[in-house]
Amino acid sequence: MVINGRRRGPHADRLVESQELCTPVQSNEMSGRRRLVYAIVGLVLVLFMAFYVVLMSLYEPNMQWFSYYVVDYRLGFVRRGLAGEIVDLFPADRYFTVLLTLRWLVPALFVVGLAAVAWTVAVRFGRSERRLMLALLIPVLPFGFVRAGALPMPNLLGEAALAAFAVVIASAKKDRSILFASAAYGFTTAVLTFIHEAIPLLLSLGAIMAIVVLAVQSSTKVQRLSALLAVAPGLVVALTIGLLGRRDESAQCARLPHLPVYSAVKLTMGQILSGQRAYTDYHDWICHHIIALFDVRAADAGAFQFFVELGAPLIMTTLFGIAVLAVTILAINRISGVPFKRFCGVLRGRLLWVIFGILLVLPVFATAIDWVRWWVAISFDVGVVYLLYASNQPESTQPPTRRTRVLFAVAIVLFAVLPVGTVSHVGVLQHLRTSME
Repeated sequence: MVINGRRRGPHADRLVESQELCTPVQSNEMSGRRRLVYAIVGLVLVLFMAFYVVLMSLYEPNMQWFSYYVVDYRLGFVRRGLAGEIVDLFPADRYFTVLLTLRWLVPALFVVGLAAVAWTVAVRFGRSERRLMLALLIPVLPFGFVRAGALPMPNLLGEAALAAFAVVIASAKKDRSILFASAAYGFTTAVLTFIHEAIPLLLSLGAIMAIVVLAVQSSTKVQRLSALLAVAPGLVVALTIGLLGRRDESAQCARLPHLPVYSAVKLTMGQILSGQRAYTDYHDWICHHIIALFDVRAADAGAFQFFVELGAPLIMTTLFGIAVLAVTILAINRISGVPFKRFCGVLRGRLLWVIFGILLVLPVFATAIDWVRWWVAISFDVGVVYLLYASNQPESTQPPTRRTRVLFAVAIVLFAVLPVGTVSHVGVLQHLRTSME
């Protein structure tokens, strides 16, 4: 219950922020000249993204992304089997056409979710220059468009669902709407977990943060039920897959076709851009490099020793990932003018929930060496919620200073030119090659 702007119960000393979150504040009008400048910035971003799509379609090898769809359920229950079942819905002679379609459909759906966040930030709570800058910044943030095009992994589908969920929660005014959105998100995540088992582990933190921060006007009971509906279904499916999934997947190789596929494993970036091509048999590469990994589990003997032996490269990778997260938060903070400390203050009201979400991410780090990817996923969880929170705070209605405008311009250029979100690790492969020599 709320009396005189305060809650009763264990959080009675915490001011209710519902009025601040739900009541749009009158925005400051921009001049026609400034509107034109931002229109040009938006057009340049669209052209940049179009150029990037063309570049990726011409030069980016797809072998690695096809590997996420190589197993199905014909030989029993296995992790990621639903991905292969989707491919099996189509004729065998369309196999690679379907794979190529999925390669671009996954990031396209992610971009739709990202666009929903950008629109909400720019328009939903009133128009202002700071909100417009935040919306234009979103595509080039480390977790944004470039990363989706370069790393079109199925977990992007989960992130698209989280983006839509956060937008709905930020806009909802009734508890019933929040509960319905939570249930819908939980069901969607559960289904997507059959495509990639890491989705609920990577995104539960974001869902919890969205409920705590964006539904702060709701009672503790509603928030608790919403968190349960949003997080539990995916975790149950992930646990089921971990306990019951088959491990011997070598027989899956029999269903994979033999066909030379463009691969850049042995080419340098200069050779790729110059038009040189190297081709590898799809069946042989997948069976040798991918299918064997389905039999590996993080708890297997020797897995821990493998990560320990990597040593310095993993430390550098961790520091790089933390830096990506920090830069993402800093950019949002400086452009919106909304203190990150205030954002954390809201989370502190449900600190145990947030800690639970963080703990769920940790097992993912034991599954692969691509630790920067996991840090970028964390930055997505934090960044999307922080963007939606900041866009409905009083500071976002204030005219930006000249320094803020300069920072916005510099940030857009640097994020576009330096796509740090596409980095998977730092020095790990070099270390492995050296150790094997």
